Amino acid sequence: MAAQCRDCGLEIRWLKPMRPDGKAIPVDVSPDPDYGTVRRHVSGTADKTVLRGEILKGCALDEARADGEPLWMRHAETCTAHKPYNPKPPGVTLNIPAASRRPRRRYR
Repeated sequence: MAAQCRDCGLEIRWLKPMRPDGKAIPVDVSPDPDYGTVRRHVSGTADKTVLRGEILKGCALDEARADGEPLWMRHAETCTAHKPYNPKPPGVTLNIPAASRRPRRRYR
């Protein structure tokens, strides 16, 4: 069952952490083979399945991508609510001239 992000409104899935003291991981609904970093583990019985997530880094991430495993993206990385509207690309400098400082007219 998919939930909705309270900030952007997109559908997300909550994965329980692998460690008992960890926080739940919100991920996008579909896997992303290029940028995904979360491995999903399905456990439980036929009546009740439990989805758990493991955040991969370093060699484990490289091996999972090389093996073609489906990896999910953390929703915090794709959430549009916390991104700037139109960011300036890196390496671009803007040479905008400063506004002219003309004295204001006073109306009587």
